[in-house]
Amino acid sequence: MKNLAQVTTTFGILSTLLAAPAMTQNQGPPTIPRASPNTTFTVTRRSGTCPRTVKLWTSFRYYEGGGENTVIPDTAAIAGPARLVRSTKKLAEFTAPLKSNFASCVGQATSAEESNYSFRFGNRNVTFRVQLPPDTPSNPSLITYKNVVSSRPAVRWAIAD
Repeated sequence: MKNLAQVTTTFGILSTLLAAPAMTQNQGPPTIPRASPNTTFTVTRRSGTCPRTVKLWTSFRYYEGGGENTVIPDTAAIAGPARLVRSTKKLAEFTAPLKSNFASCVGQATSAEESNYSFRFGNRNVTFRVQLPPDTPSNPSLITYKNVVSSRPAVRWAIAD
């Protein structure tokens, strides 16, 4: 009986993750919201001239069996066009050249509340990274979209519950 419960749980999780990409594919790429970004990261400066903060648009959409997160950092205020430089099903990493007034910045921006997201400043660039945690039986996750939208990084990821 215990094995049947484990198999049922495993199939339930797998079906949720397999259905998530199909659900998000119909949405198309995310768009830049008209409202101001709703999440702010404080930049910890090590040297150079750095922005005080970096802002992001974050949203979450619930669906049966899980949810979908979308994040778009507002890098246009501090950097040129972003480009995707590394990606896997759990990682998306973008880089963008810093504007001249921040080109000397060396630092980082992280948040305990939004631990999947981080920024690194250095070598005249800002790097934005989305790193999902390892899957657990109760919380598998998967990046379903990663691209540049209006010169900014954009990532959508799904999590089952």
